[in-house]
Amino acid sequence: MRAQNLRHAATGVVVRDPYGRIYVHRRTPTKDVYPAHWDYTAGGVLLAGEDPVEGARRELAEELGVTSELEPLGESDYSDGQTSYHSFGFVTTWDGPITPQPEEVAYGAWLSVERLLDRLADPEVPFMPDTRALFDDWLRARAADRSETHHGWDTTATVAEGRWLDRVPAFPDAETQLRNEVRLMPRLAPLLPLDVPVPIVLDESPLRVRHRLVAGELATAAPLSRDDGRRFGEFLRALHDMPVNIYVESGIPERTAARAELLATLERMLHRVVPLVPPEHQDAAQSLLRRVALPTPATLVHGDLAAHHVTTDAGGIVGVLDWKDARVADPAVDLAWPLYGAPEPFSEAVATAYHVDDDELGRALDWHRLGPWYEVMWGQGPGGPELVESGLRSLCALLDVRLSAG
Repeated sequence: MRAQNLRHAATGVVVRDPYGRIYVHRRTPTKDVYPAHWDYTAGGVLLAGEDPVEGARRELAEELGVTSELEPLGESDYSDGQTSYHSFGFVTTWDGPITPQPEEVAYGAWLSVERLLDRLADPEVPFMPDTRALFDDWLRARAADRSETHHGWDTTATVAEGRWLDRVPAFPDAETQLRNEVRLMPRLAPLLPLDVPVPIVLDESPLRVRHRLVAGELATAAPLSRDDGRRFGEFLRALHDMPVNIYVESGIPERTAARAELLATLERMLHRVVPLVPPEHQDAAQSLLRRVALPTPATLVHGDLAAHHVTTDAGGIVGVLDWKDARVADPAVDLAWPLYGAPEPFSEAVATAYHVDDDELGRALDWHRLGPWYEVMWGQGPGGPELVESGLRSLCALLDVRLSAG
């Protein structure tokens, strides 16, 4: 068949991991067809009378040690001066180790779809021409299957293929935060009662992290119930009681570093925000900064809880998003929104399930009042004057009104 380039049947399988990366390998220099070429499928010639699915499974197990289920990608034909065959294409997802067959595979690595397309565009990198002809269109369709990019304060986010969320840092400090989140969440996720993201570094230079979409929809329009509050209070209790060994090696800011960062932020607020506050609120504003600067108990916190970082489904709250601000700090930071920014039945249930004491109630209220200050500071930078104005209105309203929690 090889000597006379006879037409035959063959299989090709794209192997992806649970984050959508594709296994790319270099063929050994002893291969009879396209030696030392790169390839992003595994497969081979079907035996006489062999079922294509069974043939694909056999070749996949032999070449890479992969035994997962196959999804068909269709049939096609390919022919050139070295080979001529009818192709049966498949894709599979594999969450185990790759065991390359030494006679077939010289080297392999997982690449994101975008990085693989970069390699394919490089004329100095020889790829299998049949794989390119048969699968490049499918690959480009995967790369194009992305939502419109959402630009947040410190990251940009895009949904990829309706299954994963990709985030890219907007500035260097955010890159450090994302890397800390990558190290923290695999340790944390199995110990929490709600679904949370477990990101990986998908690409370097520039950094891109990816995690599967957390279940549910954002809670911004959800009617949060008393049962939601109980569930959320239990979640916070589990988070704040987390053993130190779970997060101490993750790289998140520890107590001393987090406190130094807080004091530096409060100093900036004193000089950049307080002068914008109307004279009748100046004393209350400075008093708030002094209270927040006092030493407090410290534990692992999410650091940025709000309705847009919580997900719900028909059964209620199911997940908590965006852990890049996680640090060792005052647990009342995480109580601010659920106690003072959410519906009263929800807040009451959170307080009961968490066993909030009076001191935590007061500190949580101060953190709630401090929220608009960050909006003002962001508006003084990239956010623009409208954010400064809306932040100042909210800031003054919260200084002027005494709030209560259940």
